[in-house]
Parts: sequence; C-alpha cells; structure tokens
Amino acid sequence: MWTCAGSFHVKVCRKREFCEKHTGSNIFSWNACHEAWYCNAMKPAFCLLIPACILVLCPAAVAQDAALASQLARAYGAWRAAMQSGDAKAWAAAITMHRQVTTRNLIVSQRKNWPAAVFEVPLDPPDISSLRLLEADAVGETAHLLFFGRVDMGGGPGVIPESVLMLKFFNERGTWKFDSSKLLRLDDQPEIAQQIKAGGRLDFLDYPEFTPPGKSPPVPKICGIPDHVTGCTFQSLGYQTRMIINGHDYPVMTDHAEKIFVIGGLKNGANEIILEVKPVEIPPEGIRLLQLDFFVLAGKEGRQPVRVFHYEKNDPNLTGIQRLTLTITPEILSKGL
Repeated sequence: MWTCAGSFHVKVCRKREFCEKHTGSNIFSWNACHEAWYCNAMKPAFCLLIPACILVLCPAAVAQDAALASQLARAYGAWRAAMQSGDAKAWAAAITMHRQVTTRNLIVSQRKNWPAAVFEVPLDPPDISSLRLLEADAVGETAHLLFFGRVDMGGGPGVIPESVLMLKFFNERGTWKFDSSKLLRLDDQPEIAQQIKAGGRLDFLDYPEFTPPGKSPPVPKICGIPDHVTGCTFQSLGYQTRMIINGHDYPVMTDHAEKIFVIGGLKNGANEIILEVKPVEIPPEGIRLLQLDFFVLAGKEGRQPVRVFHYEKNDPNLTGIQRLTLTITPEILSKGL
C-alpha cells in the first residue's frame, strides 16, 4: 500500500521503466504462440498473433496461499496433460470458456481443422515442478501463479534463459481453470534475477501487470467459417479507437499501430466496419493518423495477399462513430487496391 506522494511517484516511475524494458521479444505468451503458429500462412503481409513466499505472512495467510497454489497447479496440470495427450475433450474441460472460444475462433478463421489444430503448436507446455514459486494470488474471479527458473518449452537445443512465468486462471462456477500464460525473459534484466535469488522483497510484484485484474473478460461470440482469410494493419496515432468488424470487437487502441488477424475473416459482399474514434493530444511534432488496410489471403501458393480496402484520415476533429462498408467482389479479389 503506497501511503505518501513520494512513494507513489516512485512506484509510477518504476512501472513505466519496467514496461519500457519488457516489451517486444522479451514477452512470450502461450496464447501468442498459438496466434503466431496459426497465422503462419498469412506471412509476410500481416502475420501476427524462490521460496514459497517472500513476504512475511501470518500462518492463516500462508495456508490460504498454499491451498490456492495447490488448486491452481492442479488446474494447470490438467490442461498440460490434455495438451500432451492431444485429448480435445479433456482440453475443453480444463481451459476457460473465454480461451476456448478465442482459440476456436482463431483456428476457424484460418479455415484450419478444429479442434485438431489446437495441438499443432511447435512448443511444449512447460513443466512447473522444477520452478520456484514466487506468488499465488487471487483477486475476485481471477488468479495467477508466478514462477522463476529456466522454463523449458521444448524449443530445441541451447541454453534455456532464466525467466518469470505467469500462469493465469479464471474461476468458472466455483472451479479454477487455466486460461493463458506469459513468459518474461530476463536476458537483459539480470538485476531482477539477482533480486529474486537474494530472497528479498520483489518490487515488481506490486505493478498492475502482476496483479490479477479481478474480473475475467467476456466470452467472445462464435464466428463462422470465413469466405476469405483476412488480416489488417491498424494505425491509430493521435486517436483512441475501438474497432468492430462484422460484430467482432477488438481492443481499444491509442497512439499505437498493430497487425490484426480478422476473426471470422471477410465474407463476399458487404462487410461492416465500425470505428469509435476520439482524438487525443499529440505533441507539436507528433503525427495524427487513423489508417486501415485489409488484406485477403490469395489462397494460391506463392501469391501475395491482396489488399482489398484502404481507409485513411488525419482530421483532428474526427470523432464519434464512423461506419464503413468493405465490399468484396470478384474484381477486387483479382486486382486488389
């Protein structure tokens, strides 16, 4: 608990520094692994995507943490066993409904076999028995386990770096189920590894990124098999933008550019794109740009994806809901834009 302005300021600055140092290749998500593997056909245009406790706790709190850690570890073990055996029924029973539908939509959107493609990822779910537990924490219907060690995901020969592994869980109808994982590699952050090994208080555990959010995300709606496997590049610079494509919602983007895999793809004829736009402040030399480009996978080996839609605005007064129509015709598919 931060009780004074000075302490709070230090916490904010440390959080910003931590976020800046731990973006890009240092962050690995098991879900992102699925996305990157499933999206391989879309390249190159737009393939996405310690000791048990270090705090001084009363015996009751220690017992609660131990019980929680045991429940979560069993939930993860059930999911891991299902992945190793290729048992689709056991996998569905062990994973959250949110992740099950998200994964299903991602696979179906690429016209791959569901649920067989679930087990086609190139990496293995790691064994946590040899890792050091840093924290078991639950807030509301969400929880996580944090581990430290050399996380072996079967990626081939070589030295396995020291990392922090986060396993995320949601409570569904009174039962903890595994949802996803993230791996924070510490190659360029040796001070964090040293801090963990020293057994002192770990400041980074106080950051919001290492606190369960309390509420699980809504289960997305199920998509159909697409007429066209599709991705898009989305730039929202100087704007806060929420995008909905054919009824499927995407995360709000502010001053950010990203390659997005289109859930449900595009259908022949009219496709609806809704943008909820709000301008944000930019520095005098800053760039204001709202740009969308959609690409359809050609379906023929060796042929590049075809751009079928382009939208671009830089108006500082652009605000509110923008409704766009993306129409797929044989002519657009053959010639592109």
